[in-house]
Amino acid sequence: MIKCGKFVLAIAAAILISGSVCACSAQESSELLEGKKVLSQMQSKLPLQKGFTNTSQTTVQPGFDSPESAVKGYLTGLRESNLKYMTDTFSESMEIDDIMRQYAILCGLGLDEGEPVSLKSTAEVKAFVDNLESGIKAMDLNSVKLVGFVDPGDLDDAYTNEKHQENLIRIANRYGGDKMVSCVAAIEVNGKKFFLIFDVIRKDGRWFNHQLGGIFANMSGMERKEAGTLSLETADEQILKQLVPDFSKNLLDAEAGHGALGSAVTNEEAGGFDSSQTAVRRYLEYLAANEQDKMIGTFAVESYVDHFDFRTRLESSGAYIFMQQEFNFPAVTDFSRDLNIESRKNDIRWNLLEQYTALGVFSEIDTADLVQAEDLDVSFALSELPKRLNTSSIKILGYISPEKMSESYGSNDFQDIELRKMKAYGADDIESIGAVFELNGARYIICIDTVKYENRWFIRELGGELSLLLGIDSRYAGIIRADYLENPDIDSHILPLN
Repeated sequence: MIKCGKFVLAIAAAILISGSVCACSAQESSELLEGKKVLSQMQSKLPLQKGFTNTSQTTVQPGFDSPESAVKGYLTGLRESNLKYMTDTFSESMEIDDIMRQYAILCGLGLDEGEPVSLKSTAEVKAFVDNLESGIKAMDLNSVKLVGFVDPGDLDDAYTNEKHQENLIRIANRYGGDKMVSCVAAIEVNGKKFFLIFDVIRKDGRWFNHQLGGIFANMSGMERKEAGTLSLETADEQILKQLVPDFSKNLLDAEAGHGALGSAVTNEEAGGFDSSQTAVRRYLEYLAANEQDKMIGTFAVESYVDHFDFRTRLESSGAYIFMQQEFNFPAVTDFSRDLNIESRKNDIRWNLLEQYTALGVFSEIDTADLVQAEDLDVSFALSELPKRLNTSSIKILGYISPEKMSESYGSNDFQDIELRKMKAYGADDIESIGAVFELNGARYIICIDTVKYENRWFIRELGGELSLLLGIDSRYAGIIRADYLENPDIDSHILPLN
């Protein structure tokens, strides 16, 4: 059994679950204390849960001739249930969270991210999920019509104020543009009418969507969770329809017809591996080579989404909190499936960011400018962190059996928990591995959860169950320094990763 000695960290003040983890050493090195200080400063900037999705991207779109054309492009993608086309209309930053918020409103799901839904029985779960599924299936996105645009100045005189226009230019400059405007699109979908508000930015003479909702929505008193989506079906908002009296028009008619945009489906996962050990080894090899697309490809993405049992997960958790779920929607249509796949990909990217940040703290390498930026650019951070960490120096040493790291891992109680989780994942098997590697002369152990679908193994998560048993904070992606484990014979526990 491997005993834990110095493993405290600033994050590990929590109760240690595993019986094999002992108390901390009273004496700590100045380096460790400094690492704790850096970590505590860093953690105030990191979210407490995964699913952070402010994921920057370089658009493949050449941009649009006008702000209205950019909005039309987005709505054309929505009509075609083509999530990729929708996100490609944005310049550099796309928030899939806002698209999910907007989609929930358009579907009439009645979800409020500030109101947890208590689900105390199987019957309550069934009724709740049935309601979600029926609302999603009833939404005919191909019925989307753009009937016109409303001048924001007609809705709020403050929009035309000179100081507000100057502020829009400053914000545009901040994001690499020279002009920003707000667009209010009047649409109809499934016979219901909405105003959709967009911030649109001009860069190098071309227009791109910048944000759903945004500045004008905030000026109008809308909350962020509404994603600039205003229903025109209530009595108080009937007067707004007078601004667009003719809802028989459809300005999207001249755009691409149904199916003309091509397939939105692109597989992220690489097809799986013969064993859990191979999946982990390949991941570490790609980590050393800084091939992040291949790193993501070792994870279960499409398979995870397609096998995930939404009902079982809710029965296990006993509650649903919109925008705080691993998946916010059951994948019962192509579009809700694509939303879940994008959520899964963003969770993985965030997992990678946690991993690099943890290694930076342990290595005493300053990453504050990348992970504490006011506008966190995940893609830029992921591209820069490996260079600072010198991940090309990684040497894979092997793995340690999870039973050697924690007595609890093999207990009946823990295995019962694993069986329940395996059912929620829709998996054939799951397994945790503690891989050992060397970086810049220091040894590390990374706990990795793997999952098996149709006789193929994938990574499910960096961190996961073994990491929890060892008391490692979830934001550390399952990483600890090997010398934090009090065992002079640790080499004898390391087995080769086949």
